Amino acid sequence: MSETDLARSYEDLCEDAQATIPEIGVEACRDKVARGDLLLIDIREAEEWGDGIIPRATTISRGVLEKEIQATVEDRSTPICLYCSSGRRSLLAAMTLRTMGYTDVRSLAGGMTAWRNADEDIAAAPRGTFVTATADAAETCDPECWESIRKSFAITTQRVRVLDGTTVPLTYFDHAATTHPPDLVIDRVREFLRHEYANVHRATYQLARRSTLRFEDCYRTCREFVGATAAEHCVVFTPNTTAGLELVAHVTASLPGKVLVTDLEHHSGDLPYRRRGDVVRIGLDDDLRLDLAALRDALRTDRIKLVSVTGAANVTGWMPPLAEIATMAHEAGALICVDAAQLLAHAPIDMGLPGEPGSIDFLVAAGHKAYAPFGAGFLVGPQSLLDASEPVIPGGGVASKVDEETASWLPSPDRHQYGTPNVGGVVGMAEMLTFLDRIGMDRVREHETHLFRRLVDGLHAIDGVELYGPASLDQRVGIVPFNLRGHEDMLTAAILGEEFGIAVRNGRFCAHVHSRRVLPDAGLEGAVRASIGLYNDESDVDRLITAVEAIRAGRFKGRYSERGEAMSGEWGGRCADRWMEGRTDRNDNS
Repeated sequence: MSETDLARSYEDLCEDAQATIPEIGVEACRDKVARGDLLLIDIREAEEWGDGIIPRATTISRGVLEKEIQATVEDRSTPICLYCSSGRRSLLAAMTLRTMGYTDVRSLAGGMTAWRNADEDIAAAPRGTFVTATADAAETCDPECWESIRKSFAITTQRVRVLDGTTVPLTYFDHAATTHPPDLVIDRVREFLRHEYANVHRATYQLARRSTLRFEDCYRTCREFVGATAAEHCVVFTPNTTAGLELVAHVTASLPGKVLVTDLEHHSGDLPYRRRGDVVRIGLDDDLRLDLAALRDALRTDRIKLVSVTGAANVTGWMPPLAEIATMAHEAGALICVDAAQLLAHAPIDMGLPGEPGSIDFLVAAGHKAYAPFGAGFLVGPQSLLDASEPVIPGGGVASKVDEETASWLPSPDRHQYGTPNVGGVVGMAEMLTFLDRIGMDRVREHETHLFRRLVDGLHAIDGVELYGPASLDQRVGIVPFNLRGHEDMLTAAILGEEFGIAVRNGRFCAHVHSRRVLPDAGLEGAVRASIGLYNDESDVDRLITAVEAIRAGRFKGRYSERGEAMSGEWGGRCADRWMEGRTDRNDNS
């Protein structure tokens, strides 16, 4: 049989399949998959997945489709769409599934080629989704099981040596400062470093294409996690939240009007605006919440261009009513920026559609606050405003054309992503956001609120413990600032760490204005802060309560004295909080 006869036979098979199998267009397929109404399966061979897949697609190569489909899709009435490169192999594969009893199978018209030509998003094939004849089932963390989630964090098995020479489990309650990555994030970053490491947007060889695709896919992950839209919002990767807020201050600097900041803010949500123009401050009410009446009055009486507000306060965890504040800002013709550093990993976020009264214009967050590696964060903002601004730092990667006298800038996000990005950190951050999405942020919120209440109730029952922050726990994430009567915050934190293996933060938490508003005694320099995370459980909470009870009763072994920047005696070492917060030694007469 000649090659022509074989080709004609193949064409005949495809024509028969096309007459039997319904095809679906790119736009309809995209919408149905986004709504969860359609299971999309990429049947191309594994080597074809390297240049990307359709977002949310499951990958099962054609050679093992009949074998693997039954494990993947148990209900044979499930709506399924297959796709290949051109739309032909998927038609034939759909015919096969029909004979196996799958009743609602269709093919993507034009396949991956049509999807690319429509300029739709392309995703990198996720780790662990390749199903081939030799693939082994990877051991994964069960997002439905809190015990499984806890076990996926190596930090939960760590032990530390305490003053009496014994070792105890490390109990970590400093999630408001930073969070530990789970095994799946560590593995994902390691895989990138081993097999996909190449600079992005710089070359056309296969490794560089794969690295760029992986990096580009992270934009979509971050955007969707916070409810942003591809049409109106732009994601810019930054080193951290501070850099993101600096960028917001930069791109809004030329707009007419003042910036409104609040007494809730971390220094990063305050200081960048001060050096660029006039700032209006809004304080707290008697319940230590944002004074919304004063905010409303300021929007009426001042020309405000931007309201910059935290999504959850760094000191108390209180969550301002963002939709209400956004509505007030927009009615006054102002934009709103939300510092989501303390919110991203603890409660659902939905930026809303641009033009809606309660929508968020700018949102900034950091991966290391959400169980990802240090050095990667993101800003989501209006494409038009980001493109209207000069690069925040001119340099490599931000220019489209440069000659001896002039430079032309790339559109955002590249315009503001100067230098070589932390690709591995971004990949790890996107992996963790995907995992949080699988767990469900409503479930995360419920889990942490339960522990939060248990901790607050337990500490409240101890005589001599003073808790700070708004009384309504439903309006807060799991941050608990407190002090023990008769003990400085640094001493309490040192004893918890050195004698009980409990990690907490103390000081003023890079939010001096807010700390001064919260602490009722002018003589108090700071507070102890315990902050709850994803992998904490009731045993962690009870261990902290028991330790605080022991300290309050004087049952601690060490002798501690404060000397300059250190708590010394039985324990010694530099106290980063004293250095970082700018607190002076009591013997310093300067």
